[in-house]
Amino acid sequence: MDQQPQQKSSKHICLTVRGPMGISDDPIFDIVSALADKDVLTMVRGLSKEEIRSPFTNGVFGMDEARTNAAIRRMKGAGLISSRRDGPDHIYFLNRGRYKELEHFLSGLFTE
Repeated sequence: MDQQPQQKSSKHICLTVRGPMGISDDPIFDIVSALADKDVLTMVRGLSKEEIRSPFTNGVFGMDEARTNAAIRRMKGAGLISSRRDGPDHIYFLNRGRYKELEHFLSGLFTE
């Protein structure tokens, strides 16, 4: 019997198969708390220029794999990142709607 080798699944944080997001009743707090992390800011800056593909065995944007995965988890918790499947991998990109919420909040602070 011919057995084909199984393709090793990539190690990544899956965002495409999820239940309701665990965002608190204060989404601005969630967003600002996540953005207070230096690694999350590094990811936001990088993702504003390009999408990234899992797995992150060498990390991304100058961070190693562990820091990358931790930042993605924090971003996921605040709803700042989205993903789509591409074969066995995921493509990660910014959830622009969440940043619009922050923009709306900040612009409301400075109305005259």
